[in-house]
Amino acid sequence: MDQIPTDMILSEQSVRAGLGAMERIHGRHLGDMSPDEQEQARGHWREQVEQVLAAVREVYVSAPTDDRGYAVITLSDAGDDRIDVGVVFQPDLQELGDDEVEGTPAQVLALAALEAIAAEGDDVEEDPL
Repeated sequence: MDQIPTDMILSEQSVRAGLGAMERIHGRHLGDMSPDEQEQARGHWREQVEQVLAAVREVYVSAPTDDRGYAVITLSDAGDDRIDVGVVFQPDLQELGDDEVEGTPAQVLALAALEAIAAEGDDVEEDPL
């Protein structure tokens, strides 16, 4: 078996594979739900898949012995010039209120990068055809 970088376990491609499995397992219930409920269910499944994959990754990566944390950002092509962005924080960021969070230095840097990506996306105007 070829080895893959352990951070690929948390990639968007891995998450999508996990979501596909969750939909095969639980998808029979989607037909009974409204579109909003379906979106909420899929969001819940995504969180579960991300948590499971993070736990699997930890098996293959030695856990730090101090208060270090990490953040993994994945960028995946989604077709039609779209990009899917995924992020995993370990440990979870701590909400402080007033839209403020606390995390390790790596997590704060990753959050700043995500905010910069979002701001850049907001500044790009679509070219009307």
